[in-house]
Amino acid sequence: MAYLTKKDQMRYIEFGSFTVDLTEGDVLLLDPVNDLTPLFPLKSSTTLIAICFGGTQKLTCDGHEIEICPGNILVTPSKRRVLAGDHSKDFECKVLCISDHVARGLLRDKVNYWHNESNYNQAKLLEMSEFYKEDFPVYFRLIHSKLKPNYQSAPYEILLALLRAFLLEVHTIIESSNGTSCVQRLSQGKLLFNRFLSLVSGSKVKRQPITFYAGQLAITPKYLTMLCLKYSNKTASEWVAQYTVEEIRFYLKSTDLSIKEISALMGFSNMSHFGSYVRKHFGVSPSEYRYSKKN
Repeated sequence: MAYLTKKDQMRYIEFGSFTVDLTEGDVLLLDPVNDLTPLFPLKSSTTLIAICFGGTQKLTCDGHEIEICPGNILVTPSKRRVLAGDHSKDFECKVLCISDHVARGLLRDKVNYWHNESNYNQAKLLEMSEFYKEDFPVYFRLIHSKLKPNYQSAPYEILLALLRAFLLEVHTIIESSNGTSCVQRLSQGKLLFNRFLSLVSGSKVKRQPITFYAGQLAITPKYLTMLCLKYSNKTASEWVAQYTVEEIRFYLKSTDLSIKEISALMGFSNMSHFGSYVRKHFGVSPSEYRYSKKN
């Protein structure tokens, strides 16, 4: 099975709330891959999922040496520094690269956990059960067939469903790898940081003062920001802004709510304040962003 080049793939796939631009690398399938070295560094805002089916390859992820072996799944976000090293002659893996905005569109209900575990922590090396060893090659064959330029079956929701199903399978493995025993080994500071992220993601109105979230955790705002910087290199305010921006993006692109309704839902005191906030983070007005192809 050959790697589908950008030239071979259709240019756009419209999924209503977001657009997949295959020529720009929103979704890239590589099968087989015998050396991961040429794939790094990753394109900005892209997650790589590599599944090893034979041989081994050494990698250095954020200064830590690891070795990907048969039965391993490697998940590496673009923000992590990964260097691929020596590999065995029989090394073989399958790789899917997917842009963050497509992952957001596909994993709306799971995206907060996905971002927390994949995009803002270290690259992950996960164990794959026998069940997944049988299923994952099937996903790759099916996704590959739907990416072919001569694939005419409409609508493209079939490809969307396959990509979403595959990401959900990986999400399940990530989630199961962070069970109770792992949580118990976390430091109190990391537990507080994780609770903060859960509070923000679960809040109906996410754009709250940092004092609000610190109060919920029974710590000072200064200590909360210190924890955020320690575990993510981002301040508490930056995290609140990120979750707020993602929520605005979803409502503008994926719902029929009016701008006034979205403004009220997001907790803004008036339309003018909401418009200024959107311009600050998106560079255009709410209505301009809603009708643009930008994701």
